[in-house]
Amino acid sequence: MPATSSYLVILIVVALVLVRVSRRVLASHKGTAFSISRTYIYTAVYILIGVAFSALSYAEGVPYLVALPEAALAAVAAAGSYFYSDRRIAFWKEGETLYFRGGVVIYLVYLVALVARLALDVAFLGPAAFSLSSASLTGAALYSTIATDLLLTFGVGLLLGRAVRLAMRYSKISRGEEQVQGARPGI
Repeated sequence: MPATSSYLVILIVVALVLVRVSRRVLASHKGTAFSISRTYIYTAVYILIGVAFSALSYAEGVPYLVALPEAALAAVAAAGSYFYSDRRIAFWKEGETLYFRGGVVIYLVYLVALVARLALDVAFLGPAAFSLSSASLTGAALYSTIATDLLLTFGVGLLLGRAVRLAMRYSKISRGEEQVQGARPGI
């Protein structure tokens, strides 16, 4: 596949993901019908995108030792998000349909990190950023990539913690251990 074709395919996929994340942020703010499978699928896709960008960084010259702080940051972010989400996510029922809203800030952090990571790739690598060939980063480009990877890892951890909290709350609601309101709550 020529470099131009791969550039276009990757650009289209990234654009679709950004549109989907943006819609998800807006829908989460207004309230969304809850689906545990959709929660798992979206979270898995967002995590895979974050991990893919971080993994590509190692091929571009980021030292492998950076993986340790990234893993620690993701774990801390997931734990913090898990506890934060408990206060910010609300469930309610309309008829038999369960709705939820909240945790929009988590999606915004992820979205900002993803856009920053893409912008740095384009700024420092140009069209080679989308050619799937390994490039060698040095100096400011290397440090910028490490910084945005850490931010993206932080966003991934936040999304993971939020998804776990949603699943736990849904489980409690399903078992009858947590009662939900009959009308949309104000957050």
